[in-house]
Amino acid sequence: MPGSAPPPPARADEGGSAVVRFGTAVGLAAVAALACVAPAALRVASLDAGDIGKMHAWIGLAAAALLPMLAAVVVLRGAREGLRAFAGAGAGLRLYVVALWMAVLLVGLSLFGSVLRATTHHHGLAGVTFAFGALAFAVGDALVCVRVFNIARMMPEGGRRVLMLALGLAVGIVLLAVGVRFVRAASHDAASYAAAGTVVDVLAFALAALFASRRSLVSRRSIALVGPPIAVVVAAVGVAMLRDAPLRTAIGERAPAFGAIVEALVPH
Repeated sequence: MPGSAPPPPARADEGGSAVVRFGTAVGLAAVAALACVAPAALRVASLDAGDIGKMHAWIGLAAAALLPMLAAVVVLRGAREGLRAFAGAGAGLRLYVVALWMAVLLVGLSLFGSVLRATTHHHGLAGVTFAFGALAFAVGDALVCVRVFNIARMMPEGGRRVLMLALGLAVGIVLLAVGVRFVRAASHDAASYAAAGTVVDVLAFALAALFASRRSLVSRRSIALVGPPIAVVVAAVGVAMLRDAPLRTAIGERAPAFGAIVEALVPH
């Protein structure tokens, strides 16, 4: 009888064998590391601290980013189960509201921090005020975004699209203004320039890791075959390049996000 038939066998590993999964993780981590360090390599190569070529800085930084990128890819792959909460009806709207919450939080905290910097001269007091203010703003922002989600969910499709487009444009314009202000401030101060570079490097790393952890790339046998040898070459050549003291100094000044990793790989 059809009702007594055994259920179809589940796939042992929907992402391919463990060997393929590991090979693709290593290969994609190498490609993502090479991609995410490109902005840092340009900054490091532009520093007048010896004859540092762009390729020299690029491969060295990629070697430094390789292991953290591999760890990020593995962790993000495993986090897919938790992200399944966003699946189903309204998944796009939920993701949009989460992105809206993060964007508004970034703008609000940037403005709040600039006000504290201009009006508060006691660093300890400013830090405590910023911490409590950031927590309150994050909670308030979340409540507003939940309300936006509930309103948008009840609207017809056309009205929902208009609302999402209007909110996205408004927040995008404010984000652009904050970004321009940040770049202007960073260009006039060496410490701010390094901080701006750190923000860029962290964002580039996160975006590259998110792309490399995509589900569609988990079982690509071509990546599993070609990727690990590329990773080995990048690691070997990059570590050899990082033995150059001027390059390590330039990384510490222009790409501090990778400085600790470089020191761990090639200690003095």
